[in-house]
Amino acid sequence: MPDWRFCPICGRELLTLTDGPDRGRPACREGHFTYWENPAVSTMAFVQEGHDFLILQRATEPLRRAWDLPGGFVEGGEHPTETIRREVYEETGLDVVPRRLIGVYNGVYGETQRATLDFAYLCRIRGGHFKLSAEHMDARWYSLDRFPDPAFPSERAALKDLRERMG
Repeated sequence: MPDWRFCPICGRELLTLTDGPDRGRPACREGHFTYWENPAVSTMAFVQEGHDFLILQRATEPLRRAWDLPGGFVEGGEHPTETIRREVYEETGLDVVPRRLIGVYNGVYGETQRATLDFAYLCRIRGGHFKLSAEHMDARWYSLDRFPDPAFPSERAALKDLRERMG
């Protein structure tokens, strides 16, 4: 159910369309606005060092204390490869290079159930000095065969695909 109840243009209450290509969507009866639940675009990084990969423990909700991959939401006008470099640097102090796109996955963000479209990258470290941000409380390196299940379903799907490609 959308948070939108009123048209942002005229202020009239949105009605559910009963026919046409947008059937079932909340819309303004005057035609000013139709609600679309567009997913938030995010990235995740499998940062590789030798045979091991980085995983971080979340310090904030959603899923506080769960293990998670470095990454985050794409800003307007930003390419996902730029996002992954920025997010990994912000979270770890490491400068990474995305080597390969593992895949693109449908996801949801924690208990909010906000739809996401998640880009997963295999990355190598180019430089930087490791320093964990306040977003995370711990960091570990694991081989793929010992890598713990990450917090989000899309991360688990990407891990499965990476294991199959590198296995």
